[in-house]
Amino acid sequence: MACRTGRYHNRERAQQTPFNWQDGDIAFLKSSDEFSQTEWDTLIETGYVKEGATKHPVIILEHSRDSSHFLVATVSAYRSGPDNGYLPPWEQRTHSRKNRNAFRAFTGSKKSSANQKHLELGDGGCFPKPKTSWVYTPFIFVVPSSTLKCFDKTAKRLRMTQESLKDLLGDMAKNNNFAKRWTNPNVLRMLGHIQGPPESRSTSPPESAGGTPAITGPKPGVSKTSWAAIATAGKPVPALAPIPVAKASIPRCNTPSFPSKPRLTVKA
Repeated sequence: MACRTGRYHNRERAQQTPFNWQDGDIAFLKSSDEFSQTEWDTLIETGYVKEGATKHPVIILEHSRDSSHFLVATVSAYRSGPDNGYLPPWEQRTHSRKNRNAFRAFTGSKKSSANQKHLELGDGGCFPKPKTSWVYTPFIFVVPSSTLKCFDKTAKRLRMTQESLKDLLGDMAKNNNFAKRWTNPNVLRMLGHIQGPPESRSTSPPESAGGTPAITGPKPGVSKTSWAAIATAGKPVPALAPIPVAKASIPRCNTPSFPSKPRLTVKA
């Protein structure tokens, strides 16, 4: 098992107060340099989650019975912005091989098909970049709650409407990897149903999330419109139990932050 070097090595993150995430909530997947060694080895080193997918807002799609792990999907601008005329990802050369109809757009962003509905947030909420907020439906993955934090770039906590969440899940169910979303070996290992350390990825990274073509997220510094830019400012699988969504107004999320501890450089 490979170890990270430099600032990534043996970093221990302080325990944070767990947040009561609800299905449909918009959370934020922490930067990979905030991951513990175990999280890095399980998610990034194995190739299950691409490092570029971190430091992005994510939709909470489903949860484990004890709400210790969540199925999520990233919301990304895919390097679209004023510099390229808000070009949608399926019209960009970089993403031209992806299935155009597998992209879903939030209100304000261009839809890939006239037959699709816009995804909507409740209580009039919207993303900071309403013209460039897309979800690629085959790209879903399970993460532990410790890798999530509040998406604090809006005045109030964001949550999808239940109608839009159901519509999105219906689209995702058309993908082959959806049926294995909770039985992927990486997920079973996270849930403790497979013993032993995770296998490291080979030189050529495997496809992520049960055969889903991997998405390389925007690289830091490449585009001022990237999510990273604004953020910088065995045993059976547990059954999924629904969490009731409160009818009361959604409170603003104030998740405490903790200073990072330096990592030691490992020399050969």
